[in-house]
Amino acid sequence: MYLGKTRLGATGRNVYQRSLRDGGPGWFQRIWHHFWIGSIIVMVLAGLSLTLLIGYLVALSAPFFRLEDVSIQGNRRVSQVELLQKGGLEDKVNILALNLREVKKRLEAVPWIKTVHLRRELPNKLVVLVEEREPLSLVLFSRGLYFLDAEGRPFKKADRQETASLPVVTGLQAGDWQEGGRLAPGILQDLLLLQASLARGKDPLYPEKLSEIHVDPDCGYSLYTLDRGVRITLGQEDLKNRLLRLERVWSGLQGRPDLFQLRGISLQYGQRIVVHGLRPTAGEKKS
Repeated sequence: MYLGKTRLGATGRNVYQRSLRDGGPGWFQRIWHHFWIGSIIVMVLAGLSLTLLIGYLVALSAPFFRLEDVSIQGNRRVSQVELLQKGGLEDKVNILALNLREVKKRLEAVPWIKTVHLRRELPNKLVVLVEEREPLSLVLFSRGLYFLDAEGRPFKKADRQETASLPVVTGLQAGDWQEGGRLAPGILQDLLLLQASLARGKDPLYPEKLSEIHVDPDCGYSLYTLDRGVRITLGQEDLKNRLLRLERVWSGLQGRPDLFQLRGISLQYGQRIVVHGLRPTAGEKKS
C-alpha cells in the first residue's frame, strides 16, 4: 500500500512538471507568429491596391475610355453645342477622369437649366438628361426684363434674340418680392391661376393675345390685349370665377359690328360687368 501511494504521487508530480515544460510556444513566439501573418496580409493588400492604381492610371490614358459619344436629352431652348461648351465636354476627355459633380454644377449654372442628371455608359458614352425651366411670364425686375418661372424666381434676362409669346407682369412693388428675389406667394398663386387659364387657349386668354398683366393695389389684376390694348380689369378676389365669366362675356361680344370700338371690360364690381366703348343694346346701360 505504501509503495503504491508513493508511485501514484510521483506520477502526479511528473505530469504536472511536464505540463509546465511542454505547454506549447511562449507569448513571444505567438506574437511573432501573428506579426508575420499580419505583415503578409498587409503586403497582399498593398500589392492589390498598387495593381489597381496602376491599372486605373493606365485606363486614364487608354484611348478605349476616351469620351466619344455625348447623348443630351430634354433640351429645347438650349442648344447641344452650348451645353457641350458649358459642361467642358467638347474635348475628348477620358470618361473615367470626368468629374460628374463638376459637370453637373457647370450645366446647372446655365439660366434655362433647372436640373441635370448624368450617367456614364462605359467604355466611351455619357448620357446627359436635362430638365429646363418653364417660363411663367416676363417680369420687370432689377431694371430689366426677365423670365419668371413657376417658383416665382426671375431666372434669366430676356434678350432681343429670344422670342417668347408671354405677357409682361407690371406694377410690382418692392414689397411684392421676398428676400432672395422670389415673388410673394400670394401674387405667385394668382399668376399661376392666370397661367392655367392662358393654357386653356380660349379667347381672349391666348398667351400670344395678351401683352401685359398689371398688378394694382386698388384695382387688382388687369389684362391688356395685344390687339388694340383692350383693358380687362379682374379685381383681386375670386379670380377663377371672374375668368370664367370673362370667357362668356367675350364670346357674347363676338360678331358685333362695333367690336373694334371695345376699350375695356370691368369685372371687379361683384356680379356687375361693365363693357367700355360699345353702344348699349336693348336693356344695357352705356358706360
